[in-house]
Amino acid sequence: MRGKAVGLAGVNWAAALILPLFILALWQAAAAYAWVSPLILPAPALVLQSATELFGSGQIFAEVGISFMRVLVGLAIGGSLGLACGVMMARSESFEAYVGPTIRMIWLVPTLGWLPFLMLILGVGESLKFAMIAKTCFFPLLVTSYEGTRALPQRYLEVARVLELPRGQTLRKVIIPAILPSLFAGFRLALSKGWQALVVVELIASSSGIGYLMNWGRKLFYLDVVIVTMILVGLIGWTLDRLMLRAEKHLTLWQARSAG
Repeated sequence: MRGKAVGLAGVNWAAALILPLFILALWQAAAAYAWVSPLILPAPALVLQSATELFGSGQIFAEVGISFMRVLVGLAIGGSLGLACGVMMARSESFEAYVGPTIRMIWLVPTLGWLPFLMLILGVGESLKFAMIAKTCFFPLLVTSYEGTRALPQRYLEVARVLELPRGQTLRKVIIPAILPSLFAGFRLALSKGWQALVVVELIASSSGIGYLMNWGRKLFYLDVVIVTMILVGLIGWTLDRLMLRAEKHLTLWQARSAG
C-alpha cells in the first residue's frame, strides 16, 4: 500500500508539471523566434540569471522576510478579531443583530476601496499594510468561526453547563477545539487572501517587500526582475496553501483517531 501511495504521488507530481513545462517551452520559443519583443518578454535564461543574482546577493530573502512578517502580523490581528466576532455573533443574537449588518456592509467594500481612506489616516507606513491585510483576513475567519459555532452539537454546550464552566473556559475547552477544522479552513483562505492583499498594497505604497521589488522592476523596465518576483509570489503562496492544507489534514486525522 505504501509503495502504491508513493507511486500515485509521483504520478500526481508529473501531471502537475505538464502545464508549467509547456508554458516554459512556449516562452522559450517566443523568445528564440522573437514572437514578442525581448523588452516585453525576456528569455528564460535572462530571468534565471537575474534570479541567481537576486538570491546570491541576499536581497530577495530580505524582501520576502519583510513581506512575510507583514502577513503574519496582519493575519494575527484580522484573524483573531474575525474569530472573536464570529463566535460572538453565533452565540449572541443581540450581538448579531447590532453588529452583524455593519460588519457585512464594511466587508462588501473591496479592500482597495479602503486604501485611499486608510492612507489619509495611517499614512503609507507599516500600519497601512497591517490594516489592509487584517481587513482581508478578517472575514474568512469570521465566516468559518460563525458557521462552525452554529453547527456545534448542543450536547457539547450542555456538558459545559453541567460542569459549570465559565464562559472563558467554555470557549477555550469546548468551542474552539470543536470548531478547529472550520478554523483551519478559514486560516487557509485568510492566509492566501492576505498574501494577495500584501502584494497589492506593496505595489502601491511601499519601499520594501516583494511587491515593492516587483514595482521597482516595472518602473525601470527590468522585466526579468518582474517575472522573477511574479514566479516567487506564486510559489510562496502555493507553498503556504499546501502547508496549511497538510496541517488541516493532520488535524482532521488526529480528531478522527481521537473520536474512534
